[in-house]
Order: sequence, then C-alpha cells, then structure tokens
Amino acid sequence: MAIDIRVEDDPIDMARHGTDVRISYGDYHYPELVRVSLLHDDVLPVCSPEFRRRLGIDTGDIAEVHDSVFIHTNWGPNYASHPTWSEWFAAQASARRPDPSRGRRVGLSSLAISAACLGLGIALGQRVLARADIEAGRLITLSSASIRLGQPYCAFVPPAKRQRSDVVGLIELLKADTPDTLYG
Repeated sequence: MAIDIRVEDDPIDMARHGTDVRISYGDYHYPELVRVSLLHDDVLPVCSPEFRRRLGIDTGDIAEVHDSVFIHTNWGPNYASHPTWSEWFAAQASARRPDPSRGRRVGLSSLAISAACLGLGIALGQRVLARADIEAGRLITLSSASIRLGQPYCAFVPPAKRQRSDVVGLIELLKADTPDTLYG
C-alpha cells in the first residue's frame, strides 16, 4: 500500500485530492465525513537538561524566570484553542503572565519542541510530540501540571471509504497509541 503524506491547512477538498483519510486537530472541519477521535493531547513545560542547569531552574521555579526564557507557539487564528503560557500559569493559580513579545516565538508546536531540545528556552510542549525526546533525555519536564488541548486529534474518512481494509488498518494503527498508553 502506498501512502502519500501531506501537510496542508484545513479544510481541504478531499474528493478533489483523492484523499482517503485526513488527520486534523479538531472535530469541526469536516462535518460530512466519518469522524474517528484519535487522542486528546495536553501541554506541559519542557526544556533541555542543559538549559535547566545553565539557568539553575528547579522544578517549582518556572514562575521566577525572565519572560525571554519562554518559547511561545503562535497556533494561528484557526487553532485559537491551544493553551498559552498565561493560561498555564493561571491554571496553577499564579498571577504570572509572560509577555510573548519578549520570548521566542514559533509557528508550530513541533518547532517549539525542537527549540526546547536545542536549549533555546522552555516550551509549553505537547506531550505526544515531546514523548520521544523526554524518554531519550533530550527534554525534561519542569512540572507535572498540564493543560488539555481545546480539541482532539481526529481522523476523517469519506463514508464510501470507511469500510476499506487499508483505511480501517491505518486508523487502527493511528489509534494504537491511545492516551492510556501515552500517559502510562
């Protein structure tokens, strides 16, 4: 089976592109398609071990670091439900509100993880994306406190294709890493 993977902004015209399965953040782009929820991720503070040593940050000291230390992800107008550093601090009952203009800014959550791995600051990283780097020791978590993303990741399938064995197999493969196995 051949797989063609593309990264495009939602929504796409699945019929025009001959797309069998669309994976998307949020469950609202394709109401006419069959939706399968894959996982609902969360974010937590991560940085490289070297960055933590260099700044002398202890686990509970995140609120004390300068605004320039934070990596902010600009999720874009279509994904405004992603949490910000201000929201993370508010969820911890902290009055801290880091100024995004003083920190590093990236346009993708994967770039925030990469920047944190490179020792460029503390990212509010998606647990699923950061998992391999945490397990390998390239990233550490600075707090167990997390914020759930506003939407789940979903697979969308045209109704006429939902019973095809290759489509069913791909969706089962994608669902293999459920939140239960991800979060232990």
